[in-house]
Amino acid sequence: MMDTLFRFELKKLFCSRVNMIAMTASAVMIVLLAVFSIYEARPVSREAAGILNGREINGQLMEEMRPIFKYVNGMTVFEVTGEYEKYVPVIDVLDVMITAIDRDIDLTTIQADTLYDLRKRVLTQRLESQGLSEKDKEFWYSLEAQIEKPFVYRYHRGPANLLRSFQALGFFVLFLSAIGLSGSFARENADRMNQLLLCSRYGKKELYTVKLAAGILWTLAAALIMFLAVMIPYFGVYGMDGCGEMLQLVKPLSMLPCTIGHMLAVYFGIYLLAALLFAAVTMLLSVVTQNQAVTTCSLMGYLMIDLFVELPEQFGVLQKIWLLRPNVVLMNSGFSNYRLIHLAGRQFMNIQAAPVLYAAIIIAALLIGQRKYKGLQVGK
Repeated sequence: MMDTLFRFELKKLFCSRVNMIAMTASAVMIVLLAVFSIYEARPVSREAAGILNGREINGQLMEEMRPIFKYVNGMTVFEVTGEYEKYVPVIDVLDVMITAIDRDIDLTTIQADTLYDLRKRVLTQRLESQGLSEKDKEFWYSLEAQIEKPFVYRYHRGPANLLRSFQALGFFVLFLSAIGLSGSFARENADRMNQLLLCSRYGKKELYTVKLAAGILWTLAAALIMFLAVMIPYFGVYGMDGCGEMLQLVKPLSMLPCTIGHMLAVYFGIYLLAALLFAAVTMLLSVVTQNQAVTTCSLMGYLMIDLFVELPEQFGVLQKIWLLRPNVVLMNSGFSNYRLIHLAGRQFMNIQAAPVLYAAIIIAALLIGQRKYKGLQVGK
């Protein structure tokens, strides 16, 4: 009987017209976003990148590229023609670096060593502006010391684009959770089926567990479909070469001595955990409100707050917790937010603290939801 209930709940989710329209539209939008980003990017052939693979981004390379650099209206622009087209792969890295450090950098006069000095100065300023203690600064400086400098160019476009996509993926999964799971426990109330279900043999603990399992499976399936929708275009065009290369080619201000592939694995894990978090919170709201529209609007309201509200530094601990919300972490904030979470005398980065917080919220939401659902039942 439980298998039958589980299949029935899955069918309600996967065969719902609204859910299918929302998932299809989301997947199409993600594919289009990926295609547009590919179309707008500078064309880089793997052959051209292969010529530069292993080259240090140092004074010698900068001198070779000097004719490409133009300083116009207070900004460095790149004018690539003829024989200099082979340097386009490195130009992409330099463009990311000067955007992160200072858009007004004049590469027509600057040396590569000066560029790394400017990076170091910006990092120091950020650590100061974020109010880090001396102990926290030492933590980051010890990691920074492990990063190879000058940076070494390697072809990395596929995994680099994938790493930048996680924030958009997080928003789409939250949207799909709000659409697909908001009626998990509220729809029967709207259809006036609640009393029948709650009086039945399987309206007790079993139905809650079945609905929960079906909702989680649906959300994970949606998360994986969204991930594949962005990965397939990038993989098809760029391949996945470069996963083993230094993270600073993508995030120059990162102080983590990690590879792009390492961070892809970390963010993919956080992404799936965030999907579970969205599912658990959505189903909890569905139980508590017993109203599908209220649940959906609550989540959409949170999405708007998430986009536009930032807590000032004066809020201290509250600000640190606010910066752990999923779509901020998935925005790769670990590469610019250097505030550490202190617990039991240890220091934790946001990408370490966030999964623990999400797991705690998921467990709490499931237990509170179970208690609330049990309270609705007849003959409890």
